[in-house]
Amino acid sequence: MREIFRTKSFKILIITVVVLALCTISSTAFGTNIISSAVGYITTGMQRVSATVTENNGKKSYSELLAENEELKKEIATLRTQLADYSDTKVENARLWKFYGLKKSDDSYDFVPSTVIRRDSQSKFYSFTIDRGTSDNINVNDPVISENGLVGYVNSVSRNHSTVTTILSPDLSAGGFDVKSKDKGLISGDPEYSDKGLVTFKKLEENNKIKVGDQISTTGVGGVYPKNISIGKVKEIKYNDFDTSLYAVVEPYENIKTVSDVVVITSFKGQGEVSAKED
Repeated sequence: MREIFRTKSFKILIITVVVLALCTISSTAFGTNIISSAVGYITTGMQRVSATVTENNGKKSYSELLAENEELKKEIATLRTQLADYSDTKVENARLWKFYGLKKSDDSYDFVPSTVIRRDSQSKFYSFTIDRGTSDNINVNDPVISENGLVGYVNSVSRNHSTVTTILSPDLSAGGFDVKSKDKGLISGDPEYSDKGLVTFKKLEENNKIKVGDQISTTGVGGVYPKNISIGKVKEIKYNDFDTSLYAVVEPYENIKTVSDVVVITSFKGQGEVSAKED
């Protein structure tokens, strides 16, 4: 309250009261108009004082405001973290849902989701290391896929890590077929196309009906890769000048050079079974 008595508004009020007293004494000589004006001025002054009192009573100290501000910052940071976690979980669930859909179509599948943690800078065929190993029941030759299709296979494994040979490597060989024409062949990497992120579909019959844009998937023959895993689409059909055979250049559905999240299939129907023909 002491601050109120020191304010300019309070001083104005005192002066006004004095002026009103003088005006009352001289009202006979100067009429009532000056009194009305003085009363109006006093009313305005009182309103200002009232507003000042209300304002002072409603104000918080600097330390209180600072504390509230810090608390709000913490709440905002917490909400941002929760939102980021929610977004990551939503994306992860959407990604894994496709794999669960695959498992629903064949309950023999067992999956181990994993993340690419390192790429081999010396590899011409973009091999990489994932953050899962024998402790997760992963073994050599287990197929590796992404939400978009075949990525490669596990070529070595330790307790907590595994290295993956990609479909861009000539070391990979997988039976494939054209989903539309049913023509069969062999999917493999090729040094001529690997740097472009492409693979080849070889050993095609001369009278094949494969066309550009057709989808190529795995046959399941050989017991290394499950049947009907998508690989990519036909980009062009060419002749091999060496043996005059036909082959197709296939663009994988997954970008092997940048893929970051994959799934290792640790179990599936027909795994390890070598067969000369499809089931």
